Amino acid sequence: MELVATVAIGLNPYVGTFILAALAAFTRHVPGSGLFDAVPREMLIFIALVAGLAAPFDLVLSKFVRFAPRVRRVAQIAAPAVAAVSAPALSQSDWPPVALAAAGALIAWSIAAMLTAAAARASRSLAWVGLGHVPALMAAATTAACIIPLGLARLGLGLVPAALAVATLVGVTVAGRRAAQPAPRTRALHVTSHQAHPAR
Repeated sequence: MELVATVAIGLNPYVGTFILAALAAFTRHVPGSGLFDAVPREMLIFIALVAGLAAPFDLVLSKFVRFAPRVRRVAQIAAPAVAAVSAPALSQSDWPPVALAAAGALIAWSIAAMLTAAAARASRSLAWVGLGHVPALMAAATTAACIIPLGLARLGLGLVPAALAVATLVGVTVAGRRAAQPAPRTRALHVTSHQAHPAR
């Protein structure tokens, strides 16, 4: 379950945190090491409210060129920070908490960075004229909202869309880097008269 939550947080740290904190506050179906049980319910509700309010601001401000770079930088900082806490909290494995925190932070940061790059390319694409980052970020937020409840209901249901989201981001990132590479220069072939008319 920690992997599903880490992917969701990487896609949108605010939506992922909101869903996770709300489920931990109002249900007892969140598995893990017991960290959520140690946090007061009021604190979990407060975290859910803050994250829930931050999510629409993130989507709205990402629409404007003036604010989009700063908003995405904040998201790329928030994602690994939240994942570093949630990964050990959700884990029921024997891995050291420090290793789980580091792995969760790295995965969430990588996903957030790939999403930022994909959204930036989409905003420059003629197919997204007038929409900017919004389609990519809305798709990521929707996926982040869905995969955590699906993973809690049945782990496989959460892992499948999480894996598809990661695979899509990796594919888009690789394709974008290939498209950004300059075309190889072709050397002009100078045909000499001797080559054009070889001696018999």
